[in-house]
Amino acid sequence: MTGGAGPLDAGPLDDGPLDDGPLDDGDAAILEELRGVYTAADPVPADLLDRVTFALALEDIDLEVLRMREESTPLLSAVRGEERSRTITFDSDSLTIMISLSPSDADDIRIDGWLAPPAAHRVELRTATGALVAIADDDGRFVIEPVPRGIAQLVVRTGDAESQGNGRTVVTPSIVV
Repeated sequence: MTGGAGPLDAGPLDDGPLDDGPLDDGDAAILEELRGVYTAADPVPADLLDRVTFALALEDIDLEVLRMREESTPLLSAVRGEERSRTITFDSDSLTIMISLSPSDADDIRIDGWLAPPAAHRVELRTATGALVAIADDDGRFVIEPVPRGIAQLVVRTGDAESQGNGRTVVTPSIVV
C-alpha cells in the first residue's frame, strides 16, 4: 500500500504487493497476537463445550421445543428466610410446563411441576449426572427430588406414561437449577 498516512501505511505492507502464498512465521505471529486480543476481550466460557454437548445429546430428533415464557421469584419466598424459590414457565402450542425450584439442602433442589393440559405423562429431568424420572398424575402434577444443582433440561414424553410415553417428545431449553 502506498500513499496517505493511515494506520496501515507503516511496516512491511509498504514493500510491494501482498503475497498470496502460504502462511509463514510472520503470519502465525500476527494470528497469535490476534487470538490473544480476542481471548482477553471476549473469552470462551469454560463450560461452553459441556453446554453444547448437553443440548445436543437428545436421542429423539422428532421433538417439540418449548420456549421460556417467564421466570419469577414469588413474594412469599422472603418469609422462608434466605431460601428462595424460582418459578419458571415454558410453553408451546401443545403444552405448558410450570415448575417451582426450591432448595432442599446445600447441594440439591426440589422441583414441583404442573403440566397443562393436565395428563399423566412421563417427565424426565436430564442433568449432567443422568436422567431423573417422574410420572405426572392425572392432574399434571409431578415432583422430582433430590435434583443436583447445575444444568438441566425437562423432557416430557406424551402418551401413556406407564409405557414411557409413546406420543411426541417435548423439551425445554437448558436451564441452570
